[in-house]
Amino acid sequence: MGKLVFGGLLYCLGCLTALANLTDLAEEPDWGRLDSFQKCISKGEFVRQLNEVYCPRKSWWSSWIEINQDSARIRKKADSDDWYDLQFLESNKSNGSSFPCFQISGAKIFIDPGHIGGEFSAMEGRHFALGNDEPVKEGDLALLIALALKSKLERKGAAVFLSRKQNQPVTDARPGDFKNRASSWFGKIKWMHRITEEEKRERIQKKADLYFYRVSEIMARRQLVKKTKPDLILCIHLNAAPWPDPEHKSLVSRNDYHVLVNGCYMGGEMAYDDQRFEMVWRLVNRWEATERLIAESMSRAFAQTTGLPAFAYKGPNALKIGKVEGVWARNLLANRIYEAPVVFLEPYIANSEAVYQRIQMGDYAGHKEINGQKKQSLVREYVDAVLLGLERVGSLK
Repeated sequence: MGKLVFGGLLYCLGCLTALANLTDLAEEPDWGRLDSFQKCISKGEFVRQLNEVYCPRKSWWSSWIEINQDSARIRKKADSDDWYDLQFLESNKSNGSSFPCFQISGAKIFIDPGHIGGEFSAMEGRHFALGNDEPVKEGDLALLIALALKSKLERKGAAVFLSRKQNQPVTDARPGDFKNRASSWFGKIKWMHRITEEEKRERIQKKADLYFYRVSEIMARRQLVKKTKPDLILCIHLNAAPWPDPEHKSLVSRNDYHVLVNGCYMGGEMAYDDQRFEMVWRLVNRWEATERLIAESMSRAFAQTTGLPAFAYKGPNALKIGKVEGVWARNLLANRIYEAPVVFLEPYIANSEAVYQRIQMGDYAGHKEINGQKKQSLVREYVDAVLLGLERVGSLK
């Protein structure tokens, strides 16, 4: 997607470190957590999920996972010969799994409004302003949508939890807490001596900011997920397109949507001990079936409600999942470490001609005429699409 003004597409955290076995700020995984999954998944199911969802190129996983007749051997540490043996279900026994299903009433739904917003929106790169218009802040919009969605879902019998209720961080940390770590990270880079001291300070500050709003913040939200133990997590985002000319911003014509599930761990990401464990953890929990079921229903609902076309990725960092347009797998920090089925929603291009006008109009009841068409507010249209998607979820058959 290039350098976006903002968009729910978080960078894969694997790119934040280059020389360590762990992703930045990650803890060493406890491989013993997999013990309860011994002989719980068949070889065929393990290999199917690995190849079709989580790591589609054998060259990406073959250095880290060995598939034997009765087990999968998973390298625990990148720099050692220490392996975890996951025993497969005996071939003559059933997986014991059933087709996933979902209904709103009685469900525990965790809504994660993307980013922080407010005074932090510019730091996050999820903020832009044109002329004297009100700035567009993705975090603020995501929270408005999440609050409206929470109210509607609760009326339908769901227990709903929010990762945040205001445009403030969940984490107690701040950029200053990561200055030393950021400085140490850049200290390992050979070309740093070629830049000026001012440039060095700027780079260190941006790195410290990144640790704060992207890594520490998501990790703090993960703790809320652990306490809640939800049936489903919905990550609320809007997308954006690269500016044709970043120095002279002008709105773009493109407008589309897509929906993300966890998957497509690339070779460099598999080299991280924590990401490799988290991938296997999601695989043995079989969350991909629920994620795909709900993501496909969401994709159809957004297409119907908004009339937008589905976005299609072109690079290796995303994998098309299933036959429904607009559903893709990506390895993002939130959909990797949140321990439950996670569906990322990425509708609308905020810096498009059509969407920008609607954002500036704010939230309102009923319909207003926009370019000759009667339309709801963007907030309410988003909420209606999500509700439609959840209401239409049925069993995979």
